[in-house]
Amino acid sequence: MLSPHSSPASRKVTSGSLPRALTVCLGWLALSFGLAGCPGAPDGPLRQLEVGTGISFTPIEEGSTLELNSGGQGSQHVFVSLRAWELTNVKAKVKMSLERISDGEQLSAPYSVNLRFDQAMQEGEPAKLEGLLLVIEDPFEAVDREVRLNASFESDDGEHGSDSRTGTLQWAENTFP
Repeated sequence: MLSPHSSPASRKVTSGSLPRALTVCLGWLALSFGLAGCPGAPDGPLRQLEVGTGISFTPIEEGSTLELNSGGQGSQHVFVSLRAWELTNVKAKVKMSLERISDGEQLSAPYSVNLRFDQAMQEGEPAKLEGLLLVIEDPFEAVDREVRLNASFESDDGEHGSDSRTGTLQWAENTFP
């Protein structure tokens, strides 16, 4: 048994005392990161983003059909449009993907592009990006499948938002708009 007068070198760490101390320290560390923000996370304001389809914005109702279009240069794509509210900086890095719900497999080519939202015409209206082409690399792995369309943006000053919608991918009737 240790006495209060034992030297530090003679003290033993008992089972449970180190994990408890470590847990307390890690808890404080996690709390401080939570208050200061996570490394790599955007530190600007969160903005509402809505992902839709079409050359002009068309909302996606959960479970609706997303159209796959044949392009004039041999690939196939989904037209994606975005709306964002309360933006103060219309320049942003936009990321999009299409994934198969059954296994999470990404079906689209990587999309990460610096773009400029069209500013809202009136206060309270959203800024828009319309008619973006999200290339689907293998349509045979995507058509007639439930998919999730993901979109996000982040501006240089940290404004950010994200949205995703689900539906079933089908070939468009009119493949050239």
